[in-house]
Amino acid sequence: MTNVCLFRLDDITPDMDWNKFYRVKAIFDKYKVKPLVGVVPDNGDPGLRRGEYHKDFWEYIASLEQSGWQVAQHGYRHVYETKHAGMLGLKKASEFAGLPYEVQYEKIREGREILKRNGLHAPVFMAPGHTYDRNTLKALRKLDFTCVTDGYANIPYRKKGLLFVPCRSSRPKLSGGVDTICIHCNELRENDYRELENFLEQHIQQVIPFTAILEQLWYPGRTLKIQMQERRNLLLHRLRKFVAESPVLQVYLQETWDEDRARKRRKRIWGLWRLLPFRKREQQGRENRRR
Repeated sequence: MTNVCLFRLDDITPDMDWNKFYRVKAIFDKYKVKPLVGVVPDNGDPGLRRGEYHKDFWEYIASLEQSGWQVAQHGYRHVYETKHAGMLGLKKASEFAGLPYEVQYEKIREGREILKRNGLHAPVFMAPGHTYDRNTLKALRKLDFTCVTDGYANIPYRKKGLLFVPCRSSRPKLSGGVDTICIHCNELRENDYRELENFLEQHIQQVIPFTAILEQLWYPGRTLKIQMQERRNLLLHRLRKFVAESPVLQVYLQETWDEDRARKRRKRIWGLWRLLPFRKREQQGRENRRR
């Protein structure tokens, strides 16, 4: 598999924003896309309550599963209890990372039982906030999960009995290798639907169902090459996030932009000196905000 992508939908609850969910589903149905859906077993996060509670939620999700959509267990209650960033270090808030093994095991087990009682088969685990640690993985193996939808490698790999399927993108794009595009329906805006449909119209031949990943029998272990790829991708992700969140760098990039690549390169090299006073100003601004 080279340069293909999958889709996953996060934060699926009985009281999510159903209008937004149905709009995404209509686009997926049009292009016959079969995504992974991350169901929160017992939602305790007020931020995910965006619409009217659907009493037939579990029957509806079961019908999606029967039609070829893959269900994942999206944590337990989606309530962050620690400030632990977990193994990927992407977010300093977690429902699981940093908690004792016994606590994590019980939370995941209870979530799994809720899904089972409602007729759902979910061998895939989706950690809220992409945060999990070694105790999380130990509990998943003990509870017979087979797959984790996370990581920044270029291809799926197996490690200690679990299949890790990369999830590097939050917008529709081809990133090379195998990647999962993560969509939060509750947060979508009008232009996001157009972007999604335009992407599918152009690249539908490179979109595969999540079930196709699970059906493949052999995957490599986490070799040194895969580890280096994952570390590189994580570093690039953190760098992009830092740039996007820095007013200083955003001003620098805007002022040194040019459609001509050679001129842009020269402008950015010669404009580096501007970052020094900007950096000092940004630090002062942060200190003022803390007061």
